[in-house]
Order: sequence, then structure tokens, then C-alpha cells
Amino acid sequence: TLGVILVERNRQFLRLTPLGEQFIHFAKDIVLRADDLTLMVKTADPLAGEIKLGVIYTIAPYLLPHLIQPWRQAQPNVPLRLIEGFTYELIAKLNNGELDAGIIALPYQGVDSFNIWSLYSEGFTLVLPEQHPLTEQAQVSLIELQQESLLILGQGHCFRDHALSALPKPSKDHPWQSLIEGSSLETLRAMVASGLGVTLLPDLAAQQPWPGLISRPLSDQPSPHRSVVLIARTSHPRQEIFRQLSKIIQQLSLLQFRGEKVV
Repeated sequence: TLGVILVERNRQFLRLTPLGEQFIHFAKDIVLRADDLTLMVKTADPLAGEIKLGVIYTIAPYLLPHLIQPWRQAQPNVPLRLIEGFTYELIAKLNNGELDAGIIALPYQGVDSFNIWSLYSEGFTLVLPEQHPLTEQAQVSLIELQQESLLILGQGHCFRDHALSALPKPSKDHPWQSLIEGSSLETLRAMVASGLGVTLLPDLAAQQPWPGLISRPLSDQPSPHRSVVLIARTSHPRQEIFRQLSKIIQQLSLLQFRGEKVV
């Protein structure tokens, strides 16, 4: 026996003591690492076999079409099983072994315990209705948006936090007119096209065609951006295949922003 109390119980309830909660936390970590060791032993070729890859919602639709074919050509024996989710969901699945690796955007707290491979840096693009007065400018400053209705993603999306952190702080003289939430980047574009306001999109998403919209780069310096990375547990036995995946993504020609009308 351990000689300590891990569970408190009586006729009405059963619950873990603080020491019991710590014990469970470390026990789960031990089981997860044991599963990684088992996978390493069973896999004759650590470069072969399926990868369960999580990708956040604001990256998956825009990165994956560029990635799938080059990856199949480079690693035909390593199929990708793709799972979309919010960042916090992917991190939880990585920690409990449901995912092998994940593609997320930084900054984001709570990823220091993972191995991290940088993929690309992605700026933000302003998207406007084609009749908006700001479309006459080649570039637009974020301060110029304070009199606009700004469309942003709802709670749970890390890009919401990235976009809000890029905006100038509101003041008495320069308050934000309004912030309107949407559930996805495509919803935000549809709302802009209908005249509800303007929005910021990650550069890769802004390159996708949508009738009636015009994209403009931001003139602010330093330019707001997010860092797209691949993360995986440090104990995972397939670190080499993750390194190869990150290298292929780094070599893709993803960002070709033109600052023109999207047709």
C-alpha cells in the first residue's frame, strides 16, 4: 500500500483528495508514455503508418489543399488522418494520445511542454466590400478601422484573440464603433459581402476568391501576424516524420498576397 489517502468517501460522495488528484495526473502521463513506447516497439519502420493530425479551423481549409498532394508524393506510406478543432481541443487530444501531432497558431499559452516546429508566419489582411471608401487606398492602417463595424470570430477561436490584440486600444476619442461576431472565417466574409462591416483575415484565407470583396494589406509596423507551428508530444516515437512534415509545409508556396480585388 502507499500509506496515504487518495480518495475521500462516505455514504453520500466519493472524491479525490488533493494528493489523489496529483497521483491521477502523473498516472495518466505514465500510461501515455507507455503507449508511446509500445507504438515505437511495434512499428518496424517509424516513418511508415498513419498520422492522426489535428488542424485548427482557421488553418485547415486553406493549408490542407496545398499540403495533401505533396505529402502523398513524398510519403505514400504515411497517410494523414485529419481532424479539425479549436486549439484547446487539439491540445487536450494530444495530451491524451488521441492525436499524434497538431497544427496551431501562436501565440497561445500552454504549449511549452510540446516539441514545436515553425511552419510559416502569416500576416493579417483587411477585407472590405468592393464599394467601401477604404478600397481606394493601396494600404490601410488599423487605426482607420475604429469608425467601422468590425467582424470578428466568436469565443474559442485563437484568431479572435490574435486579431483583437492587433487592434489599437479603444479610447474616449477613438472608440470602436461595434464588434460583430461570426462563427467561421467564411461566415465573416459572407457578412462583409452583405455590407455588415469589415474584417481581418489571415493572409492565406484572404487569398481565397469571393465575389464582391476587396483585400487590402495593412500599413501598420510592426505588421500584425501569427506564427503557424506543428506540435507533438516530446515522448512520441515518430519525431522524424514530424520533422519531415514540417519541412514539406515550409517549402510550400502559400502566401502570394496581391492586394487586388478578389473576383
